[in-house]
Amino acid sequence: MNEKKITVPRLGELWPEQGGIYCGMRLIDGAEHCVITPASTDHDLTEKNFAAAESAQFGEINCHSDWNTGEQEDYMLAYVNAREQFKCDGGLDSIYWTRSVHHGWAWAVAFEHGLVLSSHRYRECRVRPLRSFIASSI
Repeated sequence: MNEKKITVPRLGELWPEQGGIYCGMRLIDGAEHCVITPASTDHDLTEKNFAAAESAQFGEINCHSDWNTGEQEDYMLAYVNAREQFKCDGGLDSIYWTRSVHHGWAWAVAFEHGLVLSSHRYRECRVRPLRSFIASSI
């Protein structure tokens, strides 16, 4: 039986078969998940409040249709390992909503400095598609 060996790229590098840049792995419900973001800001949604970020539909990007607004931990991986793929030039334009909530406050990540912010849900920020999948599925 010929099994194709899957090679996971280095952090921050393009993983064409998975539709974007490999941001790293994190545990979700005890399973290791790979986190991917599209290369570039072309698929970012702009000027969206938290409700729009939470329910954002991104459609098919690079042959994958399971993109969503990630959790705070996903965006922190992206900040550490693929920051150059995001808007980082400051102001509200470099703040990305997550779908995470803490004590009723919506969380966002500022890619200028990597800060995690709790914010009012009406504030308009960017929304970035991310996808994750169980590492053992590759």
